[in-house]
Amino acid sequence: MSSHSRNSRKATQALHLAFAAALLAGSAAHAADQPRNFELAAFSNTPAGDSLVRGNYDAAYQQLTIDAHSPTASPAMIATNRCATLIMTHKFEEARTACNAAVSAARLEIVSMAGYETWARQEFRDDLALAYSNRAVLDYLTNDTAAAQTDLKKAESVSPKAGLVARNLTVLQSHNAVAQVAVVPKS
Repeated sequence: MSSHSRNSRKATQALHLAFAAALLAGSAAHAADQPRNFELAAFSNTPAGDSLVRGNYDAAYQQLTIDAHSPTASPAMIATNRCATLIMTHKFEEARTACNAAVSAARLEIVSMAGYETWARQEFRDDLALAYSNRAVLDYLTNDTAAAQTDLKKAESVSPKAGLVARNLTVLQSHNAVAQVAVVPKS
């Protein structure tokens, strides 16, 4: 059974962060028509998440320990924020572990749901999709386009209507000259 109420999850909002990453070269005309930003998801209702919102990545990194002791954040939320923070601070090896933990924690939240929590099932599925999507961005940044594609397809199958996932798939499939990575709110 999940110990986190709908209200504690509802306190999340999008984050917008920028981080440059090279994409495959493509025509300027095509680039103008396509989204050029990868997006990372994070939860802003924790100290690290709040720092991410403000673009203070070093502070977010320092506050990850505080997040780990937050009574209002689930393990999936904490791991998702850790994943985004570590990506934004270019700590890719640590980010891999955190992103994998975010996916595992989000999966566990779904299977651990109490029968009466069926109203929240899609929200938990959306969180899993965001964890997969964040890991896909890391995959791309560490030059594993095949893994990025696989993670985004998993995210799409878990939450077909997740806009962030669709946008990241479009960016991955496009051949823009340059892409940005941004942290956005969970919607």
